[in-house]
Amino acid sequence: MQNIITTDVLKTMIPCEFEDYRNGGNDLRRALTHAVLGKVDAPCGWNIDCEYNAEFGGLFPVQCRFTPAHEHFHIVLCSPGEVSTVWLMVFVSDNGHPVSVVRTLEQFSPELISHTLSLTDRLDNDGYPADCIIRTLEMEGAQ
Repeated sequence: MQNIITTDVLKTMIPCEFEDYRNGGNDLRRALTHAVLGKVDAPCGWNIDCEYNAEFGGLFPVQCRFTPAHEHFHIVLCSPGEVSTVWLMVFVSDNGHPVSVVRTLEQFSPELISHTLSLTDRLDNDGYPADCIIRTLEMEGAQ
């Protein structure tokens, strides 16, 4: 298990290493989550809520919800682990419908994660509805 969690370390970690952090207790999980958050730029005015125990179901070693001030949706960042071998970015509306994976990443990429959050913010501020935001993010993530 790594003691210093840099971007390069996050890029090379395999799913079982993320699970080792989760299974190592709250302090290790918190350190891993904060290392991820420290490298991602969230849009101004957005709230960030992270799972440290099992608040969101406990499916991923790192799970952070990025939410605009109006709280109509979240972009959820999920690390690799037992459930997924890749990083996931999931669009979840405030009522749970729709839910859509809008980007998958083979390795940690704070630039792409930050870009996806920024693009979501721009589309939302321009008045695009959830389904259009999802389609745009899915198209961009598929490139």
